[in-house]
Amino acid sequence: MSEWTPGDVNAMVINPFYAIQIAPSLAEPHEPMVSEDQWVAAKLKVPEEIGAEAYLRSMLSVLKGNLSAS
Repeated sequence: MSEWTPGDVNAMVINPFYAIQIAPSLAEPHEPMVSEDQWVAAKLKVPEEIGAEAYLRSMLSVLKGNLSAS
């Protein structure tokens, strides 16, 4: 990916993969990049910035495995 779009950033920020070990049937084992507390703190700001509906749609998109939640 050469340029990041707002959707790409939203997908990364919303994605719980970066904060927790996901069930092995859903993702490869990995070390979380941020703590759960850091992840939750960041998520609290997203609905304020993009709106609750856009946030929830982005979260669903990420949980479905889409790489971009634009």
